[in-house]
Amino acid sequence: MGMVTDPAKLCDLFLRRSTLQDDKTTLQAHERDLRERAAREGLTVRKVWKEELSAFKAGVKREEFDNAIAAVLAGVVRHLLVWKLDRLSRRGMGQVGLVLDQFEAKGARLVALMDGLDSSIPQHRGLFAWLAEQARAESYNTSTRTRRTKAERKITGAWPGGQPPYGLRVRKGRTETEHHPKEYATARRIAEWLLANKATGWIAQVLNEEGLKTRRGGKWRSSTITQLAHSPAWAGLMPVHERYADEVGRERWRLIDEPLTGPDGEPVSIGTGVITAGERARILTSLRSRTSEGLANGRRGKPAAQSLLSGLLKCGRCGGNMTKGGPQYRCYRRVNMGKAACLGMTVLVKDADSALSSAFMARVTSFTEDHEVFKELARRWLAYQDPELDARRTELISAKDNTQARLDSLDNAYYVLGRFKGPQGERRYEQMREVVESQLLSVRNQLEGISNSTDLMILHDLDQLHEAWESADLEHARMLLRVVLHSVTLLPPPGQGRRSSWYQLVSRCCFHWVGEKPQPLRVDSLRLDGLSRYLPDSELAA
Repeated sequence: MGMVTDPAKLCDLFLRRSTLQDDKTTLQAHERDLRERAAREGLTVRKVWKEELSAFKAGVKREEFDNAIAAVLAGVVRHLLVWKLDRLSRRGMGQVGLVLDQFEAKGARLVALMDGLDSSIPQHRGLFAWLAEQARAESYNTSTRTRRTKAERKITGAWPGGQPPYGLRVRKGRTETEHHPKEYATARRIAEWLLANKATGWIAQVLNEEGLKTRRGGKWRSSTITQLAHSPAWAGLMPVHERYADEVGRERWRLIDEPLTGPDGEPVSIGTGVITAGERARILTSLRSRTSEGLANGRRGKPAAQSLLSGLLKCGRCGGNMTKGGPQYRCYRRVNMGKAACLGMTVLVKDADSALSSAFMARVTSFTEDHEVFKELARRWLAYQDPELDARRTELISAKDNTQARLDSLDNAYYVLGRFKGPQGERRYEQMREVVESQLLSVRNQLEGISNSTDLMILHDLDQLHEAWESADLEHARMLLRVVLHSVTLLPPPGQGRRSSWYQLVSRCCFHWVGEKPQPLRVDSLRLDGLSRYLPDSELAA
């Protein structure tokens, strides 16, 4: 007996396994039932398509489903058999109806065995529609219940499921995280390195050299360390995932930096972490200072600057950058491209840094507290002085925005959509609004408390600012300087071989302050107004 090639005598079977309900034995039983149906109709089974994906979630790429439908539309087979309609789709009549229309146009048929449906029978289309919508409603209700259950578990601090970060575990029957006996020691070493401001790439290299593996048995990478540090669960806090669509429209979930905030405005604890919340704040502050935004919002490491004015100081002859070389800032173009590019100029690093530090402090102390630059500087200063308090402030701002959004949604449901009807609905709305308003008031009070506890007098008092500037490391000094300064162009000296005085140097600096236009490129002694010469304590002592 030869091979059957007539599409009218060929059929495909489509099997879908729900990971929550069906095991492989059940799937084998479904296939056996479908083969018996095909044999009764004298059909030959050409191919069995098998799938283990959700048939309900939007954006899920179902290659087996697409290929099964495509085979029918291409005329390879005329019959597609499924055990039940909900095995094919749970997206409702929108998807099932499209399949039925396409099959009808090709003279093909869809058979749902246990539902007793055959699309070649006109009277069955209404039943297809009813069952398709019923399957969609079942999946929607299940999804809603699952989300509500997970949300309720999260708000009570119960681990929502899945693997906790490296170094932690959740034992069977328990709901809180605890130290993993085999991983914690290594996880804590990673934390100590991060607290010591070690680069994530260096940490990964050391772990790999020691032969240590990730939980999945792979090599450590810089991105792996970064993901650990950003995970709230690593600090014993409840993680939050946000939903998004990828480049082809599929539904995806990604972890966000901020932990879940409870009704009281406090982060929800899930048990023991590898690090504390305070250590997490310091680590994230360190990581943010060492990273720059790359393509597609990816993070990539950047080398630490070697001088205060790197990237800020411009050559007054060619407008290019001046970089540190030994004790001097030198025109980069002159050094690397020769006289044809620029005649070049140099200035002693200590002189330029002193001039810019003096200008920075004079600029900062001149701001009023409602100036936008001062507000941003105050925020950065808080992050520098107390990263834990700044992290808490960030969490509270997020909680305030989320709570306000819930209040707005509640009001919209009441006033616009009219969902709270009758006396009972009125009482329910008032009770819910009172709870949300109480949460919002709590968060606002905590934010106000942080604002009141932050002493910004240091940014107004020149002596205090001098002391703080002296104690700041290079990384934080540059961060603060960039808040108020875009760049500064240093004009050439009036003669060769003579070192300019500090006053002459300042008058040759043409500043481009944040929020203002660049100063004209000319020597101006008025730039000395309000400036007090800054000297490092080391020079004052000498």
